Amino acid sequence: MRLSDLIGKEGIVHRLKATDRDEALMMLVQHLVDTGRIAAEHQDDILTALCKREALGATNIGNGVAIPHVKTELVNEFMGVLARSREGIDFGGDEDPVHVIILFLSPARAVSGHLRLLAHIGGILKHDGYVQLLRSAETRAELYELIQDAERMLGFATDDDDDRDTGQNPVLIGN
Repeated sequence: MRLSDLIGKEGIVHRLKATDRDEALMMLVQHLVDTGRIAAEHQDDILTALCKREALGATNIGNGVAIPHVKTELVNEFMGVLARSREGIDFGGDEDPVHVIILFLSPARAVSGHLRLLAHIGGILKHDGYVQLLRSAETRAELYELIQDAERMLGFATDDDDDRDTGQNPVLIGN
């Protein structure tokens, strides 16, 4: 699964106004509800799962980036949101404020796909200057294009490696 497929054009929040980690997580889960990617009745449970995951260890990885993620029975397909904060967000830990957040949800049984996705995201974000490009993007379209450009540059495939684990279209549970 490519990051661009995971978030889609609708999964970008280019002006996140949160001031702390919990508010950011709440806003991003709300965005998933607002865009029809998760059912509203699962919002609180997904937010709780993300907060519990953060309690195990903050997902800020340095360089102004955080990758909050969780495996849950409440989704049966991978889905995510990319957000950018100009002001920066205190995401816990000793790292600098976070300006780029890539939040994703995985089906509970998709352990290998979850790990591959973390590696894929890490592969994109480790390249010099890329995070700065994301931070300076002015529009949602520009953010999405930057992700696609990085995937092309790195040679990421256009098809899923394992369709059993990483379907293309998010499916709501509970609707």
